[in-house]
Amino acid sequence: MNNLGDSVHREDARRLSPARRAFTSFTTRWFLIPQGTGILAIVLNQLPYQFHGLHTISIVFWFLNIVLLAGMLAIFFLRLLASPRAVARSIATDTTEAACTASISIAFMSCIQMLSLVVIPSWGGRGWSLAVYILWWVNCALAVLACIGLPDVFVRSIRSEGGLARSFTPVVQLPLIAALTSAAGAGTLCQSAVLSGAQKVPMIVVAYLEIGLALPTVLAFDALYLGRLLQPWEEPAGSHHEFPPEQMYSHMVLCGPWGQSSFALQTLGKAVFQLKGAVGTSGQGALLLSNQGADTVAFASILVGLVNWGQGTFWWAFAIVSITRSVVARLKQKHSIAFHLSLWAMLCCVCRDLDTSQANTRGYVDYYV
Repeated sequence: MNNLGDSVHREDARRLSPARRAFTSFTTRWFLIPQGTGILAIVLNQLPYQFHGLHTISIVFWFLNIVLLAGMLAIFFLRLLASPRAVARSIATDTTEAACTASISIAFMSCIQMLSLVVIPSWGGRGWSLAVYILWWVNCALAVLACIGLPDVFVRSIRSEGGLARSFTPVVQLPLIAALTSAAGAGTLCQSAVLSGAQKVPMIVVAYLEIGLALPTVLAFDALYLGRLLQPWEEPAGSHHEFPPEQMYSHMVLCGPWGQSSFALQTLGKAVFQLKGAVGTSGQGALLLSNQGADTVAFASILVGLVNWGQGTFWWAFAIVSITRSVVARLKQKHSIAFHLSLWAMLCCVCRDLDTSQANTRGYVDYYV
């Protein structure tokens, strides 16, 4: 009966027009594309090795990111209105589908960062600074909601998909990356936007809370995933298990939270150092940003950021070795290497790690050399 039902569904899908078929099969995995495009725009804009025209190329990718994100959001909400139960069921029962909803927040934060890096220096004024300030708080709410709400969805979806050993993948860290990206965005805006000390202080405090919200859970998820890799697979004796192609590239996601948290801590530490003594004499913000407190917070952030950078380097090397071994194994067996949307997750993390590495290098040189 199941085979008969599947064949009926496939026959109904073939009767649909190509546009209708694309609309009904749209998933949240497509949000990985604007996520990667936005991060690539930031990296190109911030690279220290600039050549004539690279700034323009980064702006082109930024506009492309806006168009892709807006178009995909429109399709997603239209599909949600057309069949809300089907969309809710797919998110509730598919771990990857649920996790990729956090890519909306990550892509949106990339748009906000580029707005502060491109528009404010060119056009100036407090109007655009107030705009990015408000947009950051909106995205902060989305990121915190994803970071707190989606793990509860994972608890049920992972069980329905066969348990930890079969369905726990690195993509579950995307909601945590969303919170860390929001924290990194706060540090960027504090340095690039024209904001008062009264505006910067709550952003910095909430950004540190976002890091505390996400980073310990990242450590727990890393331990769980290593446990999954080390335990024996429930396969017949003598069989050789191989990761599905879409999981092969998702290993690169493991280095994303550590690189992003390193970048966030460095930018926040620099923002705190620049604000010391710039607020009133009462409240917790004044204690953190006093002459003694600001120095302690700033240098502690840089030190922890350096430690996280090292952990991110480990996961980056681990992912490179794992992906290379899987690709070589498939080539030896003469299997094709098909394109999967998870490749965009690989692009996102490679670009973010590149941005983190060059930013951290410049930050440590500025402080210690």
